[in-house]
Amino acid sequence: MLQPGDQALLFAPELHVTRPARAHRRCGELTARVGRALGYFPELDGHRVTVGVTRAADGIAVFEDMTVRFDLRRGGPSYYTIGHELTHLLQALRCVPAGEVQCDIWTLARSRLFHDEPPCYLPLPAELRRGWRRHAPTVGYLCRRAINERATRRTYIRWLVAQLHQAVPRT
Repeated sequence: MLQPGDQALLFAPELHVTRPARAHRRCGELTARVGRALGYFPELDGHRVTVGVTRAADGIAVFEDMTVRFDLRRGGPSYYTIGHELTHLLQALRCVPAGEVQCDIWTLARSRLFHDEPPCYLPLPAELRRGWRRHAPTVGYLCRRAINERATRRTYIRWLVAQLHQAVPRT
């Protein structure tokens, strides 16, 4: 019986690591994290995903050559950052709507693995951001609902933001 995350055994995008990334002391950790995250991206099966390093941002996706680059300073990228950049690759394949907020929604909806830090672009109420660990499952659930809402509601992001504000605990 498969366990969560075991879907990586069912498909395997080709993973290529750039020379600068291979030379970095955190290369093993980075490739292990990206490999684990790829298990939640079956849409990338059959594609070559290149992993590299950058200092320009926490993460960058380059659509033309299916490359994701990460800043390995400060302990390396979170699973959220890895998932966010891999979701950008899905946007390049037109599997996910374009945009940074949309990228956050699809990343958080994909798996709890990507809930290790709050999203950068999805406008969260301050209370949910401050208590992220406690509220992340609710936000992920609402993101999944928003994706379903998108089928019939053009304003699904506005709907999601309203739901997030309603989810703020009342004191």
